[in-house]
Amino acid sequence: MTTTLPNPSELSTKSAEELLTLAAEQFGDRAAIGTSLQKSGVVMIDMAHRLGLSLRVFFVDTLLNPPETYELLDIVQERYGITIERFEPDAEGLDWLGQTFGQNAHFYSRQLCCRVRKVAPLQRALVTVDAWITGVRADQSAYRNEGGLKVDIVETEDSRELLKLNPVFDWTDEQIDAYIAAHDVPINALYDYVSPFGEKYRVIGCTCCHVPVKDTMDKRMGKFPWEQGSKECGMHNHGGGI
Repeated sequence: MTTTLPNPSELSTKSAEELLTLAAEQFGDRAAIGTSLQKSGVVMIDMAHRLGLSLRVFFVDTLLNPPETYELLDIVQERYGITIERFEPDAEGLDWLGQTFGQNAHFYSRQLCCRVRKVAPLQRALVTVDAWITGVRADQSAYRNEGGLKVDIVETEDSRELLKLNPVFDWTDEQIDAYIAAHDVPINALYDYVSPFGEKYRVIGCTCCHVPVKDTMDKRMGKFPWEQGSKECGMHNHGGGI
């Protein structure tokens, strides 16, 4: 296996299947799908399985996910015969958040809360890879559409470069849903939730920071609903970076 990073521009026209195959063949166990177990991530796990690829999968567990997400994690592991690696926030960081901001740190300093619960565990996960595969898509937000790339070279916090692949970057919601229907891909049960007012989950993450929204609202409105702007947690700044 080689860890020499390829030229992103030479890979940008490849299909999702081709990018997953390239990651597995060129990087072996130094390639991994990082997923929050939303639709795009599970689609890529299913795709890798159908291609016969032995790609690692990791999950950044903020410890604040809804029960349905943990149930899906178990279902996906059993369905595809894999063990999903979990990276959690460290006890010292959680204690600091609590001592500094209290039990509702996400309201008082959402960026720092995401830093402790998401970004720091992600950085530990990225130490183990040279090719990071994500479910980032252009149609998820204007921010990702404008700043994101299907294939990119990004730098970790320890100043190491790695290949970031977003295989379904150019897929639409409709394409993702069609793949799920065609292959009976398991999804989070919260996607079936409809409130008495017709609200649905468009983005699923920490229970304290994600709410269902009406179909007439932008899909990102339910993420950090008290905020305006890009609504990024820091894991995918500028769409293509960390």
